[in-house]
Amino acid sequence: MKQFPLALIGLLCAASSYAAQGEDGSPGKQIPGENRGYAGEQLTTQAAKSGNDASADNADKEKGKKKKAGETAVQTGTVFREMVVTGEIERDSHFTSPSTRVTRAQVEQQNAQTTEEVLKYMPSLQIRQRYVGDPNGMLGIRGADMFSTARSMVYADGLPLHNFLQASFNGAPRWSLVGPNEIDSVDVIYGPFSAEYSGNSMGGVANIRTRMPHKQEFYFEGSVFIQPYENYGEDKGTFIGDRQYFSYGNRIQDKFTVFLAYNRLEAQSHPQSYFIDNTGLFNVPGGTPVTGGIRTPDTRGTPSIIYGDTGPEKVNTHLFKGKFGYDITPDLQALFTVAYEERTRNQNHPGNYLYTASGDYFWGGNAPACNSVATCSTPGNASLDGTRFDVVRSGFGDSRDKRETLNLGLSLRGALTPNWDVDTTFSYFDVLKDIRATAFFNHADPGNTGAGQLQDFRKFNWWNYDLKLSTPMLLGYDKLSFLAGYHFDQYNLSFRQYSLTDYDDLTRGALQANRNNDGRTSTHAIFAQSMFRFLPDWDITAGVRQEWWEASRGVASNVAVPDRTETATSPKVSLGYEPGQWKFRYSFGRAHRFPVIAELFQSLGTPTSILVANAMLKPENGVHHNFMMEYGLPKGYVRVNVFRDDIKDAIRQITSASGVLTTSAFQNIGEVGTTGVELIFEQRNILGSRFDFMFNGTWMNSKVEDGPVVRVTESTGVPANYSLTGKQVIRLPHWRANVFGTYHVTDAWDVSLSGRYTSDSYNDPDNRDYVNKVFGAQSDFFFMDFKTSYRYRFNNGLKSRFSFGISNLNNNRAWVYHPYPQRTYLLEAAFSY
Repeated sequence: MKQFPLALIGLLCAASSYAAQGEDGSPGKQIPGENRGYAGEQLTTQAAKSGNDASADNADKEKGKKKKAGETAVQTGTVFREMVVTGEIERDSHFTSPSTRVTRAQVEQQNAQTTEEVLKYMPSLQIRQRYVGDPNGMLGIRGADMFSTARSMVYADGLPLHNFLQASFNGAPRWSLVGPNEIDSVDVIYGPFSAEYSGNSMGGVANIRTRMPHKQEFYFEGSVFIQPYENYGEDKGTFIGDRQYFSYGNRIQDKFTVFLAYNRLEAQSHPQSYFIDNTGLFNVPGGTPVTGGIRTPDTRGTPSIIYGDTGPEKVNTHLFKGKFGYDITPDLQALFTVAYEERTRNQNHPGNYLYTASGDYFWGGNAPACNSVATCSTPGNASLDGTRFDVVRSGFGDSRDKRETLNLGLSLRGALTPNWDVDTTFSYFDVLKDIRATAFFNHADPGNTGAGQLQDFRKFNWWNYDLKLSTPMLLGYDKLSFLAGYHFDQYNLSFRQYSLTDYDDLTRGALQANRNNDGRTSTHAIFAQSMFRFLPDWDITAGVRQEWWEASRGVASNVAVPDRTETATSPKVSLGYEPGQWKFRYSFGRAHRFPVIAELFQSLGTPTSILVANAMLKPENGVHHNFMMEYGLPKGYVRVNVFRDDIKDAIRQITSASGVLTTSAFQNIGEVGTTGVELIFEQRNILGSRFDFMFNGTWMNSKVEDGPVVRVTESTGVPANYSLTGKQVIRLPHWRANVFGTYHVTDAWDVSLSGRYTSDSYNDPDNRDYVNKVFGAQSDFFFMDFKTSYRYRFNNGLKSRFSFGISNLNNNRAWVYHPYPQRTYLLEAAFSY
């Protein structure tokens, strides 16, 4: 594995010569003080934006007493220099976990067109965004890789966006239910050290806080982004997208608040996958002579030929959202949220690189492909300069998706009495329609019969309810705070897969019996957590979470599955010492992560992939440790976290690839261990300058401590059984680092330069994929981003912001199995009144 690139070190050194920035309560700042052990308290971030960490701590340590009615604190953030936008930011009730924050002002300094992009500079975190608008923008935090989607949680105003209906590549959070312009702040909480979160927080939790208006306002933002692209063969092109966002907000009679928003995104991606024969090439006579194929090694060094690509994907999303608030008292607010999203994806132009001697496309023949037999003895149906290889005809087919979803939420937050707070949220998410159609033939193939298949996610929904009650002074004792609550969730699945007799008209044929999946999972949980400030500067927190889980009504591949129940107890302990500018905290947590509904029941199949569920999966059982050291600087801080995770019965997706066909299955493995060290440095207005700076870096080693023998076959048909024990966990790099610097040229003009580095990692569980920078690799990358913004206020009161940005400024070609975007140009304009 590679070390930090010299370019990143140089950028860091150059930026450090200016000095650095940070703000108390901004990204990377753990909210300090004794009052952190309960929910519902508000934080005054006006001081957090300008004061130093020590003074903020001292102000916060006034015996943990809560603000009286009418003294609710308000955060002030800046969308434009001339316009102040206000929105309340809740206090941190999970201080036992290390956390970082990004604010609205910092979001505007990034090239962020979607909500998931807002998090991309956060420590120990990676998002697999293959293009703007990617529906599979998976989140990985610390030892939870990007395919372990059920080990990370995402909330927006208390409503879950994490998608525990699905797993793996399609289990990404439903980011697009939040427009990026709604966001006031995002907190990332690392590890399962707070009793209020389930074992799905093994990696971490992202809490998105959106804004509500305090007076009448209109906001519009529009952008266009352009990516010239070239990689293999004929995949070159220029891919363009655009986005528009509009919102209206008002506060009526000092009690009612309304916020309405519409977000539209249309984007076109570069080709995401390539058609490759890596099953064995034969220098023997025969096969149809062709030109246009590209010779390349695959990730395991096998000589291979790429003969086409899936073509560009075009996505369109429309999000309609309303939030309606009512102040029951000055310190108790109710909020109703409704969001409707319509999303389509079309992949209608797969690329064929192969031509016959007559100049016609070669689509493959009816000879058996090498990956369809137990051993690789069939020479192949095509010949490139005397080398025979297989062309899989079904890979060239078009595909398209259509999805409609509805999200409803009702919450009540604030002070019930002078000493007790409530935070309760009910949410419902329903997939109104979700169909995915795939053709078995290209529309230009003379042999096209119109055949294909259709996946119908006809019943996908979830219910969630959370109740939290908290007090900073239990029984009037100001050294003891208390938090307790109840959680319920239910996830429902009903999936059918049909044959298509006519792909163009989506004419359904027979129901494919071995692809019928149904099931339900539900969880009840109670939890309690209390902090005791037993000495000056010392505190200890103890908590426990008890869960009852059930899987029922299961049907996997048309086979009924017996109902199951599991129970789990998860204790938590945290010890903190905060003398002066220093902070020290050790946190321990046991966590149980139950299988999600897709891992248990959802088996999927396409012409190029098969995913097999496992209804007998055991819950993951994790023991987690974190030791934090932090030193406060003027307008900044330095922090080090050392963490260790040990997870027994880890649920892994074991994948084997053979040519165009990928087969994956979920299974438990004995134990996975992860050790990591994380460094964060933030400072703003360094040495009194206009320069703000942030750096974070993580070293991490994650490997299988105890694993089974896996029985697999190489793409060439050769048996390749191996033991998982001692292997590195896939898609988890040893090194991650982010650097972000902003220079405020004037009060109205900002210039930002940033960099993101990730070392290479393995994609194959046996760790035998060693070739980097090719299709299928988890390659290293160093992406530099640039953005400059200018704000202007017109005489009529209209405020504006004009931005120009470049993502992947250095045009680094990198792979996350699929290719990452290349250099992309962004133009953006925003207006507010």
